Amino acid sequence: MDKGKRLDLIVLLMLLTSIVVISGLLVGFGNRLSPKKVASLAILYNAGLGANREDFLNNSSYTYDDRVVSIYEYFAGKSDSKPVLSSAIKMHSVDDTELFSTNPAVDKLISSRPPRENSSLKNKLLSLVKSNKQLDSKGDEFKIKLGEAIYRAIMDFTGVKVNIIVGGKVKTLDLSRLDPSIVVSIMIVESSLNPYALMEERSLNPSFSPYVYSRGLMQIYELTLWTLNSWLKESQINVKPEGLWSIRDNIFLGMVYLSYANEMLEE
Repeated sequence: MDKGKRLDLIVLLMLLTSIVVISGLLVGFGNRLSPKKVASLAILYNAGLGANREDFLNNSSYTYDDRVVSIYEYFAGKSDSKPVLSSAIKMHSVDDTELFSTNPAVDKLISSRPPRENSSLKNKLLSLVKSNKQLDSKGDEFKIKLGEAIYRAIMDFTGVKVNIIVGGKVKTLDLSRLDPSIVVSIMIVESSLNPYALMEERSLNPSFSPYVYSRGLMQIYELTLWTLNSWLKESQINVKPEGLWSIRDNIFLGMVYLSYANEMLEE
């Protein structure tokens, strides 16, 4: 090979390397959200899709959104302050086979293409799961399995498009438009990455039920589940209340809800 051709080859290799590096940066940082967008998504998830975001944003006694923003900045690489998980989460007795169960109706939505990967998110997530003292009795092997399952579910569903029906109209939610870091951040505030988490609150409608319960990693209420199931009829998906203990089903439902909230903010 003469000198001119070798020089051309070197330039070509340098160009290809630059493209790969830039593409990696775009994948890693292209979907980073502003603090206000993170706070708005957190409010819609916590207070409901009809919540007046400005009222909550201006309420100094409401801290849910601030906590989510703080954790999001850690996963986005804007802060080195590692979240501290709660050791006071109320836990329900659930067979581990339920936690790691799969739902064919949900998993069939996953693209056959290799899923996106996010090594930074994975490493931080696994480190946090390992630090969960409430799960110490389950052992390190369980924690690793749990962390891997959470990460895999998020990244699998990040590539999903799902048809839903709302108000008689069919629309397609593209979950790839949802930053995985916001999913993890809300999950940490909701359950401290504890898949056994069960919260009990007094019902706003005691005539219907004196208490309401939220379950699992994304802390989904049964009333929210009914809403999500009505949306997902278009995709032949129906998750029963006991299915909320499934890591994959719980995360999928939480991501569908967040994806819808995200589209509301973009309208």
